[in-house]
Amino acid sequence: MKSLTIFIAANLALSVSALTQTAPHGDALPLSAKSSKIRSLLDQAWILASDQVEQGQAIDVMRKVVKIDPEFAMGHEILARISLDPAEQISEQKQAFANRSHANPSEAIVIDWFQNAADHKLIPAITNMNEVLHKYPHDRWLVFLSNSWLTAQTQYERAAAIYENSGINDSPGLINDAAYTYASLRQFSKAFALMDKYVALMPKDPNPQDSYAEILRLAGHYTVAIDHYRVALSLNPRFYSSQFGIADTYLLMGDEVRARQEYEAAFKKFPSMPELNCIRWKTRQASSYVYESDFAGADKAFQSLADYAHAKHMSQVEAETYRQMAMYQPVYQQALALLSKAETALSEGNSVSAIEVHQQAAQILRTRAELEMKAGHSLAADSAVAKLAELSLSSNDKVIDSAFHGAAGAHLFYEHNYKQAIPHLEEDSDSPLSLKLLAAAYEETGYISGAKETQKTLANFNDPTVEQALVVPAFRKCLRSPTCSVSVKNAAMEMKH
Repeated sequence: MKSLTIFIAANLALSVSALTQTAPHGDALPLSAKSSKIRSLLDQAWILASDQVEQGQAIDVMRKVVKIDPEFAMGHEILARISLDPAEQISEQKQAFANRSHANPSEAIVIDWFQNAADHKLIPAITNMNEVLHKYPHDRWLVFLSNSWLTAQTQYERAAAIYENSGINDSPGLINDAAYTYASLRQFSKAFALMDKYVALMPKDPNPQDSYAEILRLAGHYTVAIDHYRVALSLNPRFYSSQFGIADTYLLMGDEVRARQEYEAAFKKFPSMPELNCIRWKTRQASSYVYESDFAGADKAFQSLADYAHAKHMSQVEAETYRQMAMYQPVYQQALALLSKAETALSEGNSVSAIEVHQQAAQILRTRAELEMKAGHSLAADSAVAKLAELSLSSNDKVIDSAFHGAAGAHLFYEHNYKQAIPHLEEDSDSPLSLKLLAAAYEETGYISGAKETQKTLANFNDPTVEQALVVPAFRKCLRSPTCSVSVKNAAMEMKH
């Protein structure tokens, strides 16, 4: 498992690092920790959060740190990075910035980096990151934070380059995160090599086996992935992410009933877990009904999740839940009503940062654009795409850029402007919706090798999301049929959608 995130919408997976370890080259980032006890706790938090991915325990350790020294700004910043409670993420970021005057100059740059990111000022945030990384390119903590943040912004190549440039090859946590980065680039041979090393470094810990399982699953090796999840559980029966990972794998294998049984068993076995982890697997459990085209069952499960998020004052989670519901609705008016609920939830602004608001708004606009296209409402679709274009131009945010390009490419595709659609769809290569259209656009323009490569990527897309559920299973089924033509493939996917 890779540690979960601070920004749900962008999946910002930021954990603690070896704050007091000596970097292999050059100086380590200096810290203003006042006592040896705090430094010892920071080391403990690094091992728990990064190497072992026991985030709940790491969070408890960091809460002790800021209780001992409330003015330790970097302690608050680290807690904001690893917390699995949206309200705590926001409050600890505020505490970090409020105590910035007690930080040393290098710490202050790091705090500015994440404050600017939270405020959705991404160019200053990137400038801050580059500045502190230039000073300490081999500091394990900064390499970890940079790699994680860039990966969350889908800047995978840059994230991989920072890890490679660091020269660090003996940190289990960094090896784990780098493997996920390569998996995101679909460079699975590199990811597997790093996983072998991670397992060798920590043979008695469950997370290396858990991470190996997840990356194997992403590559489509389902049976072997389940084997690794079971090994992780044999090492630690309380390592709940492996229990849920088994359910995720059955879901992607097309065994939705077995997946729900596994989810239910996991929630029964682990009734108490951090909020964001609970949300993650409740969402996937609800998605299982979408895989079966049981939209009534999906509505019931997703509505329960939306009600839970509302009661917990998690505006972004509630908004994203309603957006996902809108995606699979067979009735236009119902989908439109759900998008309105998503916008209302987001506007309440509870436990949400500026970057989350803007990125979630972009996702809602994208879904609205696609909904209007399907309904044949060109002017409404134009309006949504135009708003996305404005957001994209003003934000310098790759997550928002991808949403814009996906919507713009889809709009051009449905107008049969395939050649013009292609460059937009190519900029949204992490979306099954865009990959589906890109493969078809390549074929329409005669680029057969590109179409085949894109079809291969789409068929091997193994992230359990609503988007994947709406596209990939139908596409795989069609590919297995020798009589399934391109037009039939597209029709099959449209019917599924």
